[in-house]
Amino acid sequence: MRDAEGWCGSRELETCVERTLQVRGLDEDTVAELKARAARARMSLSAYVAQILTDMAATPAPDEIRERLTALQEVGGGASREDILAEIRRAREF
Repeated sequence: MRDAEGWCGSRELETCVERTLQVRGLDEDTVAELKARAARARMSLSAYVAQILTDMAATPAPDEIRERLTALQEVGGGASREDILAEIRRAREF
């Protein structure tokens, strides 16, 4: 639990300790591409991959998004996919 500047606001050490993840079995081309992208972003390979994983973990998984959309439709007032697409098409015509 860190703030915008990277400082940990928790009194519990366990909360602030960063974890290490080792990825095995990547082919050379994948590693080379990640290194090149990290260099273009002016980041270390470790920081670049950590950012990718952090962003991915913060993004809801497709099944979670589907569940949320289904729940919204069940509540009522939710338009069907077809209704939404039709409305978008109508709006584009103007």
